[in-house]
Amino acid sequence: MDRILVYRIGSIGDTLVALPSFWAIRKAFPQAHIAYFTNDETDNPDDLVAKKVLPEGIFDEYLVYPNDFVKASAGLILKLREKKFDSLFYLMTRNRGYYRVKRDILFFRLAGIKKIFGANYLLKNLLTMAPEKPVKTVESELEYLLKTLYFENLDLPPINDLKPDLRLTDDEIKRSKDWLETNCPAAWREKRLIAIMAGTNWSSKIWAEENYIEIVSRLIKEKNVFPIVFGGKNDREQGRRFLEAWRTGASAAGELGIRGDAGILRECNLYLGTDTGTMHLAGSMGTPCVAVFAAIDYVGRWTPFGEGHKIFRERVECEGCFAPVCFNNHKCLNLISPESVYQACLGVLENNGSGK
Repeated sequence: MDRILVYRIGSIGDTLVALPSFWAIRKAFPQAHIAYFTNDETDNPDDLVAKKVLPEGIFDEYLVYPNDFVKASAGLILKLREKKFDSLFYLMTRNRGYYRVKRDILFFRLAGIKKIFGANYLLKNLLTMAPEKPVKTVESELEYLLKTLYFENLDLPPINDLKPDLRLTDDEIKRSKDWLETNCPAAWREKRLIAIMAGTNWSSKIWAEENYIEIVSRLIKEKNVFPIVFGGKNDREQGRRFLEAWRTGASAAGELGIRGDAGILRECNLYLGTDTGTMHLAGSMGTPCVAVFAAIDYVGRWTPFGEGHKIFRERVECEGCFAPVCFNNHKCLNLISPESVYQACLGVLENNGSGK
């Protein structure tokens, strides 16, 4: 039996955009023992780590390492050697850096892994953390990762057949619908649900709260929508403020976890919010997104999966900053008008008809 290691790190969004590639590997090696290697080790039960997101059936084993990779490397090498992996799929982000990729290759060679897929393709397609202005448009991370696999000439299914399939179970879908019945009595069947996600771990991505209040208030009045606020436990207070301002709606922040949120999002007609993991979750569930992007990254890199999305991103002199905290008074976000975002929401709702 083949023993395969898949290396990918990052947030929930990083995991979701890699999901089609994970399925491609599983379909190419249906009988293999496939382990997932990541840095999502955490003692906080509320943290949304990859194991809580991914469906059963892709990976047989989860291996994690502490954030201090260099310090732990000797022990990790011995641990991986004991597991005798035949090959590695190196699915790292394009801003990894040349010398870090080379370091990683050496690490996995020392761990006894002879076949390494993906590293050479990454070295040909690295993205600098100091891009030239204007920042160029690139293919989405999801598309890039799939091309990484097809570059290796493996026996893979057609690329158009691969999707970020979360394979929600019947129990997970029922749990989400039970939550809707309890928290949105009648409304979730009689009105169009819209998902709102205004929070993010990077303050540089946060569009002003009053913009969401204005847009959703108009949608409630003119389109009879029912808003549901998403996020983690830290977003509950913001959700409370939203519901007080709108005088309707429900908050799922910190309630059901990421797969429970997916079950609710599959019932929504629209996602309105930031460039965050919940946006990618909405795209995975076929929910069209109206997303407000800070100009901190390459254009197009984090576009969600699927069709019918509307992305707002303005060019400014400091674009491509990769800054978690803005140093220019959120200039790129302030250039995005609530009216234009509202009109985009109307367009999505009209295209969706009376329901999903």
